[in-house]
Amino acid sequence: MATKKDIIITIGPDGNVNLQVEGVAGKDCLDFTKFLEDELGEVTERVHTAEYYQEEDQGVKIELGTGD
Repeated sequence: MATKKDIIITIGPDGNVNLQVEGVAGKDCLDFTKFLEDELGEVTERVHTAEYYQEEDQGVKIELGTGD
């Protein structure tokens, strides 16, 4: 059975973009969001969630700057 994969995108009032990945194992979450990171700008912070360090359903939270 396929695992559901999600990218939760939040754009703050300051223009910063926050991506949160759910349902992607290990470092694959970095590949899963690369296309968005490339288009949205420089990654200013990367925070691995607790799920990132588990065997299944791992995630990562990525914050992208506005480029200012």
